[in-house]
Amino acid sequence: MDFVAIDFKTTNEKRASVCYLGITVVKNNKITEEKYWLIKPCPFRFESRNIMIHGIRGEDVTNEKEFDKLWPEIKPYLENNLVIDHNASFDFSVLRNTLDLYKLEYPNLDYGCTLVGSKVFYRDLTNHKLNTVNRHMGYKFNHHHASADASAAANMLINIAKELNLDKIEDISKVVGFKLGHMGNNTYLPCKKVKEGVVSTKYKDYNDKDDLFLSNTNYFNNKIVVLTGELYLMSRTEATNLIEKLGGTVRNFVTKKNNILINNVKNSENLNTNQMSNKLKTALNYINQGQDLIIIDEEKLEEILKGKNTILNKY
Repeated sequence: MDFVAIDFKTTNEKRASVCYLGITVVKNNKITEEKYWLIKPCPFRFESRNIMIHGIRGEDVTNEKEFDKLWPEIKPYLENNLVIDHNASFDFSVLRNTLDLYKLEYPNLDYGCTLVGSKVFYRDLTNHKLNTVNRHMGYKFNHHHASADASAAANMLINIAKELNLDKIEDISKVVGFKLGHMGNNTYLPCKKVKEGVVSTKYKDYNDKDDLFLSNTNYFNNKIVVLTGELYLMSRTEATNLIEKLGGTVRNFVTKKNNILINNVKNSENLNTNQMSNKLKTALNYINQGQDLIIIDEEKLEEILKGKNTILNKY
């Protein structure tokens, strides 16, 4: 099976505010190329929520080309191809709005959504986020990178195809229970679930020996923890339950009693004040006043849950 997987990142609430695109090419069910573009968004406006998701800041893309200048290079990857995406309702909305912004014609393509497919095929999982499903399959990737996210979506379809022993997307969609979407001639049809299809038989094969949820660290014991921003290692509900199982207490707001703030941005000290979440700004203010409070990103969180690197700097 040959296809291309994509992933877009945006800078604000506007779907056309593209700053990052990852593309992964699959030939005969094997990844043959991984590529990404940094893109100067239009308008040039960055929201803290978006930066917290992907870590791209204005200085990273100010000298890059806008999407319309890159389109001649990007379009051949999509035109007359099968395109795969995780949460295609978002990414194809980004693509359509960006093409509309620059008055560019839509490419002609069929596409499948691995979020739609995984909700049927891996329906026993607690959630169907990109990292959750790939963790189930034993596939590790850098979730903050558009190219890595595209490859993770590709990995999902590759694994579904292997388990079903099918090599045509039309057959896979019929068996799993979703309908392919289509784009072309400035029209758009969504990919959607049409029935309850087959379920993966490998759910119980998941090797959880390294699962973060089995952590027995005492690092969070008697600590008051606050979470800010979307997490990629796990959902915020899962993180809350895990931290409280490990003896910590999770609160919704930063106060003078807090010990730890967890966010998903590396080097968050490099953010401008207007790019920070309110919780992060409050935590920094308390740290500057001498409060014994530590800010950690998800990489450090993972190390802690695995029993590594439990001695951390405050900031």
